[in-house]
Amino acid sequence: MTNLLEVRNLSKKFVTPGGPFRKARAMHAVNDVSFDLAKGRVIGVVGESGCGKSTLARLILRLIEPSAGELRFEGEDLRAKTSSQMRKLRADMQMVFQDPYSAIDPRYTVARAVMEPFVVQGRSPEGSVDKEVASLLTMVGLNAGLASSFPHQISGGQKQRVGIARALALRPSLLVLDEPTASLDVSVQAQIISLLEQLRDDLGLTYLFISHDLSLVRYFCDEILVMYLGRVVEALPDTDLPARHPYTKTLMDSTFTPDPKQRRVIAPLEGEVPSPFNLPPGCAFADRCPYTTAICRTETPILTSGTTHPVACHHPL
Repeated sequence: MTNLLEVRNLSKKFVTPGGPFRKARAMHAVNDVSFDLAKGRVIGVVGESGCGKSTLARLILRLIEPSAGELRFEGEDLRAKTSSQMRKLRADMQMVFQDPYSAIDPRYTVARAVMEPFVVQGRSPEGSVDKEVASLLTMVGLNAGLASSFPHQISGGQKQRVGIARALALRPSLLVLDEPTASLDVSVQAQIISLLEQLRDDLGLTYLFISHDLSLVRYFCDEILVMYLGRVVEALPDTDLPARHPYTKTLMDSTFTPDPKQRRVIAPLEGEVPSPFNLPPGCAFADRCPYTTAICRTETPILTSGTTHPVACHHPL
């Protein structure tokens, strides 16, 4: 398969300024992340809040600038592009945001929101604006009559569909989905996931899917990257593979199953998440891991290929 997106050693370091009574502090929100995303595939990035997954999404689109690493989209070096060149490239790589309530300008009608990418790119649709809006709304399962509505007049699920229609307006090949169902009711979440599956099949889209919900990621995605405090700790090329990192195992075990025979007694994670501004030496997960030994507190584990897939752990399961 041909890679649409290639990420190598991508990092983002944030620095908080110092003052008279405090020192400047630095944190790696994303630390040395590498992966390939093939055309037509879906990679899920999963982890707890603060793990760096949303920052990773914004780095890939260069909505924020990386501190280090390489980004290639269809073979082109994204870090070498100027701002104007990136603006043109973003026509082919769009983002769907987590909160549909804030993603659409409340002053815009649905039609204007959907057509916004054309305005940003200085382009016009092939046909009339009305026909393009109607086509896009129909594509995402909305009635074309909603075009004249304002955001406060439609539901959260409808808002998210409008956000997806807007992202599809320029017919991109890559959609970065930043927790697109997190703010929605469970029943509406299922509808949005079903829509995304249909669009993938119909349009040949490629997705980078960001989520904190591992059960959803396992259902929807082809591959999984598990992040913890800025690093990828496990990369599963197949969602059916068993977890080999204790953190991933805990996330999987925490997934609810209606079958009582499959339920297990879950040992909750103990200890506090370390401050990203003051990470301990060695493995950042050591204080919460039941398998910690001396080496875990002194040497940072490297993401290396195991018997089935890459895992960053001194004692893989």
